[in-house]
Amino acid sequence: MLRFAKSLENNETVPANGRGGAWWMALCLAAVTLATFWRATQCDFVNYDDPTYVTENSDVQEGLTADSVRRASAVNFDGLRIPLTCLSHMADWQIYRDSAWGHHLTNILLHTANTVLLFLLLRFMTGSLWRSAFVAALFALHPLHVETAAWVSERKGVLSTLFWLLALWAYARYARFTVEGLKQAQARSSYAMALVLFACALMAKPIVVTLPFVLLLLDYWPLERWKPSHASQGWRALVKEKIPFFLLAGIGSLVTFCEAPAEVLTAGQRISNALISYPRYLGKTIWPFDLAIPYPHPANWPGWGTMLAAAFLTITTGLVIWQARRRAYLAMGWFWFLGTLVPVLGLVRMGFYSIADRYTYVSLIGVFVMLAWATGEIPSRWNRWRRATVAGAMLLLCLCAWRAHDQLRHWQNSGTLFSHALQATKNNFLAHNNLGSYLYSRGRHDEAMKHYVEAVNINPQYNLTWENIFCALADTRLDRQAIAHYTQTLKSKTNAAAAPAGNWNTMGFATFGAAIGALFLKAILRTRRAHQEPGLDRSKDSNPLQE
Repeated sequence: MLRFAKSLENNETVPANGRGGAWWMALCLAAVTLATFWRATQCDFVNYDDPTYVTENSDVQEGLTADSVRRASAVNFDGLRIPLTCLSHMADWQIYRDSAWGHHLTNILLHTANTVLLFLLLRFMTGSLWRSAFVAALFALHPLHVETAAWVSERKGVLSTLFWLLALWAYARYARFTVEGLKQAQARSSYAMALVLFACALMAKPIVVTLPFVLLLLDYWPLERWKPSHASQGWRALVKEKIPFFLLAGIGSLVTFCEAPAEVLTAGQRISNALISYPRYLGKTIWPFDLAIPYPHPANWPGWGTMLAAAFLTITTGLVIWQARRRAYLAMGWFWFLGTLVPVLGLVRMGFYSIADRYTYVSLIGVFVMLAWATGEIPSRWNRWRRATVAGAMLLLCLCAWRAHDQLRHWQNSGTLFSHALQATKNNFLAHNNLGSYLYSRGRHDEAMKHYVEAVNINPQYNLTWENIFCALADTRLDRQAIAHYTQTLKSKTNAAAAPAGNWNTMGFATFGAAIGALFLKAILRTRRAHQEPGLDRSKDSNPLQE
């Protein structure tokens, strides 16, 4: 039989066929998750990636047709080819059209399904009911996961995780059949199913390329397939067994790398950010406040910060390895956390942000396992602390649910989202730009222009802000004082010509030309009118752009 991890409380271990309590627990987890995140159905689309993925994507808005399904693999989402995510958005548009609540509802349902699936998977592998439930509840309610569950564009995150967890479940079944030495046909079919589900996860979001590494961690704990009592013949056989998974991961990584934009940071900057990201993620896990999208990249971290991060990782890893023989779950959880974050640390590809809440969606499972199983040791050693342990766990979950529900209010629309981002971060040019776009769409042109100018002051090479400025100047009837103010600000702080030519795309040149042409046309018309009307008071016409 598959060797279950030993329970630290005898009444916590549930027999494999004792499914009643597990299913009741699964229903409770689903209900709590839906209740906490239902607020997201009242949120609108946001102007960050949602236009690319849904609201301005003509391929997605065709809905599910024979032709659109055939072309799903060719649709490019900012360098990502994710056909299953594309089909998911197409299906939503087919059903809900431009009603944002329906698209959010799908994300919430997928997040709920992932929560239940994680609980059932851990319970199947470990036999532990309450600790598995605690891990799943933390996964469901932690505020860092609000970004993934509440952002329509992160459909790829919740969908890929669904296939990821299903692949782990299929592999756990394969491991069970292998250890039993029976039902070889079922073992082969489970292995094949795990491979297919992994391919599906890659087609939803390639961030899941670390799955073969996670399978080896599961072999270590809780499956314990490395031990001589199992028929695995040691680690060499276990690694060889994962070769098809590594090949799939390699293909997914290669496709993503080829589509990635050119890197602008040095190797030292990327390594420094990667080292500092780990303690930053753990810090936000412990204290989930001032959560924002995005977190701007400072380009250069202080040397002492990098050294402290490296020392922290080295010491923690050493302690985990030291405790590995007695507490194998610590090593499994810690290396899960470290390994699953590798693809998103920016070692190969780095955007303008340093970290992102959504990248913790899978990674924090390892941390939650460490916490749940370590907490489970307290009542087994000191029985009088049993009630205090349960009360502390419940209080922690309530606090997480409160913070997650509160964090959802910032996702109401682009205005609330990026206003909060500006309060929680510094030098966030993207938040200024997107908040400006939101304000401009609401007719608040002066406020929008202030945010555009601030975005340019922070990062003059972000060409989208320049496009917004030029369109605003071309489309808006500004008074004399406003034009003088914006012109002086742009001249004194930045220069459009300073932006590298490579940053300008066709749309940028087109909007620039249209704006300049419109401004010159207004000037010519005003000058001509002045000459045709000799009795006109020139003092009111000193600015040819004023109408």
